[in-house]
Amino acid sequence: MPIPPILCVSGESGSGKTTLLERLIAALRDDGVRVAAVKRAGGALAVGEAGKDSSRLAAAGARPAVAVGPGELIVQHAAAEAHLLDLAAHFCADRDVVLAEGYKHSPYEKIVVLGEDEPRGPQAPQELPSVRLVVSAGARKAEGELSRDDVPAIAEWVTGWLARRRQLAGDVAGAILTGGASRRMGADKASMRLGTGSVLGRLAELLGSRLGEVLAVGRPVSVEDAPKCLAWHLDIRPGLGPLGGVATALRVAAAGRPRAVLVVACDMPALGPQAVDLLLDGRRADRPASALRNPRTGRLEPLAAIYEPQALDGIEAALDTGRLAATEWLALAGAHEVQIPSQLADQLANVNTPEELKDLRRQTRRDDDRTGLRK
Repeated sequence: MPIPPILCVSGESGSGKTTLLERLIAALRDDGVRVAAVKRAGGALAVGEAGKDSSRLAAAGARPAVAVGPGELIVQHAAAEAHLLDLAAHFCADRDVVLAEGYKHSPYEKIVVLGEDEPRGPQAPQELPSVRLVVSAGARKAEGELSRDDVPAIAEWVTGWLARRRQLAGDVAGAILTGGASRRMGADKASMRLGTGSVLGRLAELLGSRLGEVLAVGRPVSVEDAPKCLAWHLDIRPGLGPLGGVATALRVAAAGRPRAVLVVACDMPALGPQAVDLLLDGRRADRPASALRNPRTGRLEPLAAIYEPQALDGIEAALDTGRLAATEWLALAGAHEVQIPSQLADQLANVNTPEELKDLRRQTRRDDDRTGLRK
């Protein structure tokens, strides 16, 4: 299911986010950009008037209560918060961009709006994940920032961001390999909890924040916080390890038009937006694959890699002859290596046992405490 580009507009209460969004949406609309908007509320919503049929159904105990009208849909008392990827995919698929207010701790790329007295430096709002533009109040703008009142310049920046997004990711789908029997872990890796959510939910949101489609390859597992727009596909040739999963992802992604796939796996749950951005920026489409080189092991990571459509024949030939090692295939195929700084090496941590998962959870809590990103 197609996911349009999502750009968040984040900031503290009173910073002027909503006012900026109103003006920005109007400016983009005048430039011919088709915009959808999502606002995330901090508490319960007051929807509908008492006595209206939808409110009466909700008061009677319907969960959710859905009211449908011409060009209008209202959902009251849903069992869980709607996933931003699902909102974008189900209601905004024909839009050029979704501007989402809030989601400041998420991996989505974002504009941060600073209020009059916002701090700068470490722990400041502009240090949130994936900040691409800082907008400040009045004339108090630093180098590289834009004024909140300069809406034409902000709109121009957004159109440039969209063009670069299409250039980097317009022909790439995301694929999450959900893993095999997980004997050493003793549980499905996809449903493991890390931070506030499951590994599968975390990886799906990460890839969906950068790519227009995300699919899962492998045996289905029940994960409550995974977005509903995540399409599941069984391995076409099961039992052939990760390389077999890559072949399935390439075949599924190529349905309709040739596309590359950015492949990740549930046994690498700490992968973050910085690593994905490096991979997209460093991709060489003229090579069969581009992969991150792990600075600790010196090896190319086959499950943090982009595989081009032309890689499929070579992968199928390797599978036919029993050569199942994905790392070996990357080396023999002449994959392009993408460097990742040593300080990001933890994002490539491979988790296969309960002890390794405990270590990663401790590291994640320390990192969140240090950066102030605990939810």
